[in-house]
Amino acid sequence: MSTELERIEDQIEGEVKAAVEPEAGAQGQSWAEIGRNLEARLKADAARLLGAQPQASWAEIGRSVEGRSKAAFGGWAGAEPSDDWDTVGRKIEARIRERAARWSGVERAEGAQWDEVGRRVDQRMRQGLGSWVGAPADADWRTVARHYRERVDAELRRTFGPRPAGTGPAEEATGETPVESQTNQTEGEKIRTEEFRVTGTQLLEQLKRLLHEGNVRRIIVKQDDRVLVEFPLTVGIVGALIAPALAAVGAIAALIAECTIVVERAE
Repeated sequence: MSTELERIEDQIEGEVKAAVEPEAGAQGQSWAEIGRNLEARLKADAARLLGAQPQASWAEIGRSVEGRSKAAFGGWAGAEPSDDWDTVGRKIEARIRERAARWSGVERAEGAQWDEVGRRVDQRMRQGLGSWVGAPADADWRTVARHYRERVDAELRRTFGPRPAGTGPAEEATGETPVESQTNQTEGEKIRTEEFRVTGTQLLEQLKRLLHEGNVRRIIVKQDDRVLVEFPLTVGIVGALIAPALAAVGAIAALIAECTIVVERAE
């Protein structure tokens, strides 16, 4: 039995070697020679693509890759060819900050700080969503959320009639830290309120998951005692109405480290 296995192994090795030898230019050579030839070919191809000398070492090829990468990123950010990576990084960060500042309407975008840019981004997102739902230009997030909820409810009533009680089972929360849970009786329904603490990177994914749960009545995202955004998730098929709120949440999530999700469910 072992002899037969060895014969099969030798046959497979021979077939693989025969297929690799032409690419390596090492006909009838050992595996070590084939490996050296393959490495030499790969190195020569990489050197040619990067404009290095054909006999360049891997270290020289690496330096060429680094130089080209730094020149490409640095050129976009206005860096000089002689700048080191720390300088290129600072100029890239400054360029991104300036572009975000211009988009958000900061008057002196070139010297704007991230705190100011963050406030203006928050203001622009809030005003944009508020305008879409008919909220005043100076409305805070709570007011915008109230107008948003009213618009969603009106659209749901117009399209589907009176809002039905949710019957879908609640899924177990994942990736969240529970804070508290309580139950109230509202409009003939038993409403259970849950709170979960999540990181900014988890926020959008958790809201997308909640969007598909049939018994969710309302969601509030807050940081400490400040309400960041509030909107209903009654029916998962109103994607066109939910999308603007998710876009706002995505912008908020990029600016916060941790927040609390308050979920109201119908039991």
